[in-house]
Amino acid sequence: MLKTVFIGSKNEFDKMLVHWLAQRTELVGVVWIRSTAWRRSWRGRLEFARTRIRRYGPRKAIDEALFHLYYHRFVGPADYARLQRVVIGPYEARHGPTAWKGRPIFAEDVTAPEVLTYLRERQPDVALAMCVNSYFGRALRKIPRHGIFLWHEGITPEYKGLYSPFWAVHNLDFQQIGYTLLRMDDGYDTGEVFAQGPALGIDPWRHGAPYIGHKAVADSLPAVESFLGDLEAGLARPIDRADARPHAYTYPGISDLLRQRLRLRGATRTARCGALSARVAMGVADDR
Repeated sequence: MLKTVFIGSKNEFDKMLVHWLAQRTELVGVVWIRSTAWRRSWRGRLEFARTRIRRYGPRKAIDEALFHLYYHRFVGPADYARLQRVVIGPYEARHGPTAWKGRPIFAEDVTAPEVLTYLRERQPDVALAMCVNSYFGRALRKIPRHGIFLWHEGITPEYKGLYSPFWAVHNLDFQQIGYTLLRMDDGYDTGEVFAQGPALGIDPWRHGAPYIGHKAVADSLPAVESFLGDLEAGLARPIDRADARPHAYTYPGISDLLRQRLRLRGATRTARCGALSARVAMGVADDR
């Protein structure tokens, strides 16, 4: 049985993934990264804002801040309630509490020395990561025998970076709303793709990016289970995406949200029905 480590943010969804992974592999460690710790204090928020201003300028930073405030006030609560109702709640009803009895480690960043020590002590065959914005350096990636695999809330290489579901909807690119499992390399959200597919039963007109992204990862579980079996048997092979056109995205702004809404309003009813029927035809009913 594969020895695995999970790396992510401690939330109900990632706890579900930990439980799922522990049922199918020998889970030898969990690394909880406090990737959103900056949100917990005004000092952290101000420092994050300064970083965005230095990198992109004040106009872009203000645009992003307004988007962040709007999403967390008006979209996030409904999306996370829907995620609990559609994904996490049913999983717990079938499998019971998602608590893991092992000893996790907490760190501010994946590059922290204690994280490398923790992984070296456990010598996993493979690590899987989700909900982490940090860069995974080569020293860390080399510890697991098969590398570190990222559960990405989007189709790569077309939708690398942040808020992939938002940007796919923004571009009315409904066929590219989905998940990717890739083996990390020296780039951001780059590397060999081993599993990829669509998010099922989602509605771009009603569902926000937080729900769509997490639902996509939940829909990936059968494919990831198959991949883990192939990896253990030495049969896992990457998917050829050589003909794809790569693009990377960053945090959206409130102006991007307004543009997204206008584009969705302008999209025809036929396009909407087609996008939804393609997913319903795959066997997943639309959530209301």
